[in-house]
Amino acid sequence: MGGNNAVGDSWATATALHTALSNAQAGDEIFVLQGTYLTSATNDRNESFTVPAGVHLYGGFQGHEYSMDDRDPAIRSVLSGDLGQPGQPADNAYTVVRLNSRGDYGSTLDGFVVSGGTARNFLEGFSANSAGGGLYIASDGTSASTHMIYNCTFQNNLAHNGGAIYVDGGRPSFVSCIFTENKADFNGGAVYNQGVEGDASPIFRNCHFEDNTSNSGAGMTNNGANGSARPLIISCAFVNNFSTLNGAAIYNLDNDNGECEPVLEGCSFVGNLSVIGNDVSDLGISVSISRQAKENGGGNLSPTKRRK
Repeated sequence: MGGNNAVGDSWATATALHTALSNAQAGDEIFVLQGTYLTSATNDRNESFTVPAGVHLYGGFQGHEYSMDDRDPAIRSVLSGDLGQPGQPADNAYTVVRLNSRGDYGSTLDGFVVSGGTARNFLEGFSANSAGGGLYIASDGTSASTHMIYNCTFQNNLAHNGGAIYVDGGRPSFVSCIFTENKADFNGGAVYNQGVEGDASPIFRNCHFEDNTSNSGAGMTNNGANGSARPLIISCAFVNNFSTLNGAAIYNLDNDNGECEPVLEGCSFVGNLSVIGNDVSDLGISVSISRQAKENGGGNLSPTKRRK
């Protein structure tokens, strides 16, 4: 915020969040007051909070701060897709937040609760209307996007795939984030990393996945068919996630022309449940290794074979 008193340049001249985002350019910072913000004032399910590539969005301000150092890190702003009738997901926004990508421009999402997204549209394939109810990270066709998501909670989001998060390529980082009570009809109750015909290599550090549900991969699904999915998962906890079929915590997919190589370091698995019974299920990590990690209260998992 500068000193020229332009609209949106100070707390006294604050503007609507959608307006600030539509006017923002790469390198801009947007401070968001504590409170709840709906994706649409007209109950338009197609509207999202769209963050341009390279724009940094920070929540949890109280209206007197002038720098990031003044902000209380425990306070969050709420970005909600709970439109229409409160508590009824059928009329909610498809996707709450969309991060656009452009080359190596990285955006920031810091200090938010993201909830109420319902990306359920059977007329579309993988899109912001059927995947990533809370956050859809859009690809520009490269693997260079390096978005940073800090101190965010993704709660009560729904989708066909990726109930809370859909990563369409790139290497975004999630640090100290919580994923709870998200649901996917198919795969990726909390997170779906889409590396099909591309590369999805996100980083998850000190994140917590709890009470998410899906068909497979309630905590996370990684799909590297005809491409690569290589997430790095460090010091994360997977607690009480439930999958109808397999991969209660993590489900990994690839084929002869792709690779799925998640690496886990210092992670814990507690109380996750699936019909097949595996915390981690795929072609690259053996059941015995995942079981040993669970019995040890966590540990390191790495692929046992590499797809060429």
